[in-house]
Amino acid sequence: MARIRFDIAYKGAGFNGWQSQPDGSAIQDHFRKALETVLRVSDPWLVAASRTDAGVHAEMQVVAVDVPEPLPDLMKVRRSLNALLPGGVGVRSVEVVDPGFHPVYQSIAKVYRYRLWTGDWDNPFIDDQVWRIRQLNDANSFLGDLRTLVGHHDFSSFCAADSSAKTRDRTIHDIRLQVNGHLLDVWIQGSGFLKQMVRNIVGTAVDLDLGKLEAANSMAGILALKDRTKAGRTAPARGLSLVHIDFSSLTPLDRVVKDTDRGFKVAL
Repeated sequence: MARIRFDIAYKGAGFNGWQSQPDGSAIQDHFRKALETVLRVSDPWLVAASRTDAGVHAEMQVVAVDVPEPLPDLMKVRRSLNALLPGGVGVRSVEVVDPGFHPVYQSIAKVYRYRLWTGDWDNPFIDDQVWRIRQLNDANSFLGDLRTLVGHHDFSSFCAADSSAKTRDRTIHDIRLQVNGHLLDVWIQGSGFLKQMVRNIVGTAVDLDLGKLEAANSMAGILALKDRTKAGRTAPARGLSLVHIDFSSLTPLDRVVKDTDRGFKVAL
């Protein structure tokens, strides 16, 4: 057997997340079905770096698959998969990797981007990839609140109540805010993330900016409480994208932002 790495991208709308579902509605289900057809195998070993929730997008999801030898032409495999996969899912690259490569255990950092739209009109080109909030009162204060989370902390205040994580301790390496007119991109780089953690962080930051959280008027205060009920709302899934994963060394977030912007342009 050989281990193959697939880098895939997808729009989360219309799918029930990445993780396989009994009704076959998840992206993993569609990817596995296409693999079985192209490779002529049954139920191959397959694992992805991140279990994105329903509605969440990915510009770089990394999937490892064990494939019987001799290996087929990988470029033909890529073309065939892209022909079979449903709209909104695409294979970016394929390569042979070390048999011990594991996208979950060997991941050292992930970068998520959350998109906010403050325009007073619905932009049809991006409305399925943004959270429209109509206004942001103070972008500098908004970023300042977010950046208080950089470091190693107990993120219980931003973890979904039904999370099965053994510990709520996580490390955030960096947070950036890009402003392009009405489009605001929140970039968060961390060693790992709890269930709905990024969406809860962004939702809380928005609520703080809008003055909707009176009991605790700072992100640092909410973090210290370690209580999900004291934080803000969960931002909608459609604004969130997994955009980068590091395996060997940590890529500076500024470089990730630059490289991602070059690879994926949005019509505005």
